[in-house]
Amino acid sequence: MSNNRQSAMDAGVFPRAELSPQVAAVIEAIETDIIRGIILPRTRLIEDHLMEDYGAKRHVVRAALTELQRLGVVVKPPHLGARIRRFDAQSLEDLYHLRTVLHRAAVEAMPLPPQAEPLESVRAAAQAHAQAAQSGDLIAIHRTNMAFHRLFYGLCGNPYIAESIRLHDWLSFPARAYAIADREALQRACAEHAHMVQALADADRPRLVELALGHMRPARRIYEEKYLSR
Repeated sequence: MSNNRQSAMDAGVFPRAELSPQVAAVIEAIETDIIRGIILPRTRLIEDHLMEDYGAKRHVVRAALTELQRLGVVVKPPHLGARIRRFDAQSLEDLYHLRTVLHRAAVEAMPLPPQAEPLESVRAAAQAHAQAAQSGDLIAIHRTNMAFHRLFYGLCGNPYIAESIRLHDWLSFPARAYAIADREALQRACAEHAHMVQALADADRPRLVELALGHMRPARRIYEEKYLSR
């Protein structure tokens, strides 16, 4: 496991979960295949196929699917089996409306400027994500991005808002995933992280609100173009 990936795991990208290495490895494999577009929205996740693809035992695969279901990435409609969540236009609109409300509330609650130590932690997380982007390791990119968001929104000081944002980051993963491998979107995300750190240091709340809300748009646009415009 790379240093960036381990750092992201240590930062708690999985809300309230302690996963065995075997289960975490299967989750990483599923995430990677989603990001690469190998697993598409509503793709059925058949245990036997996953066991073969990832060299995992059945109980490990089931535990991985259970965790992804808890996070909202996987759904299990009655009589249809496990599959990756797919958003229609209305559900995507509703999800991003809530994310907008949460992100705005977090930024408006942040004491500005932050104290030196938490600000430096956010800055280091942005740098870790930028380094992961250069490496091309898709899981490291994803996990360091999640870790940056956790630390950034954690500055609000309200654990209920921060935890809600983290949970909805995971819930939106099936919509956001396809931007992770998009070079233009990734470069923009790295630049915006740096701008967010600078706005924190400058105590520029209007700029922070603008950046936090705009940061969500590219991934949503990519999903809409791929799966809602057909």
